[in-house]
Amino acid sequence: MRLWLILLLALLGVGLALSTVFYWTARQRDLVRRPVEKTVGCGSRRALLIYQPSNRGKNHTAARALAAALAGAGYTVTVNYPSPVLAYEPQDYDLLLFGGSAYIGTVGRPLKEYLSSLHFRDKPVLLFVVGDLEQAPELAGLRLCVPEGNHIRSIKIRPGEERKLCRFALN
Repeated sequence: MRLWLILLLALLGVGLALSTVFYWTARQRDLVRRPVEKTVGCGSRRALLIYQPSNRGKNHTAARALAAALAGAGYTVTVNYPSPVLAYEPQDYDLLLFGGSAYIGTVGRPLKEYLSSLHFRDKPVLLFVVGDLEQAPELAGLRLCVPEGNHIRSIKIRPGEERKLCRFALN
């Protein structure tokens, strides 16, 4: 009887710890960051790169590398975080890029809500996710946020695979 009680308390403790980690991760994932617009390059074509920053900064490197690669290919790249206060007109851009980090099979709510609020058509759209696991259920959910009638390409990379992301974007 005593052993069962100890096992039950241990399982409850583990369950509480896992619930706390899950709650904290989801809360951090869904934080709306203050927009900070940056412009990279000064090419004749225009690209809009909106990405949800990760909790540990893994996708900042990917976004910076992507913006630099596009600038090197002749784009002026506008980079920012998703927010309800952004007033970009997607039709004014030649290329639209949206990305974030993978958290428990999805990307942050601010990115999905921002992307879902946009109205555009006949645009090339690149979706990217940075995550440690091979599977990419996050991309399926993110693709559903893009309005119909656009040409969507998507990729999931691991941290450190920025070159792979850049090659994919430029092809």
